[in-house]
Amino acid sequence: MKRSMMLVLLAISALVVACEEQKPAAGTTTGGTAAAPVVLDDKDIPTAADYDDQAEKDITSANYKSELDTLEKEISAQD
Repeated sequence: MKRSMMLVLLAISALVVACEEQKPAAGTTTGGTAAAPVVLDDKDIPTAADYDDQAEKDITSANYKSELDTLEKEISAQD
């Protein structure tokens, strides 16, 4: 009786282990080739000063009202 119970428990344990979902290892992809990480230099990351320079070029005293309306519409669309 003990022997048959042990065999049943062993068989159930083997089935549970065999049926678990296999997950890929961390850092690997399913395509077989790993993608190289992208490394950015500090100069590639935009800063507030970059946006200020662009805004000074794009927004003038003649078109500031239309630019403001455009920004308000974008903000209200996100809500």
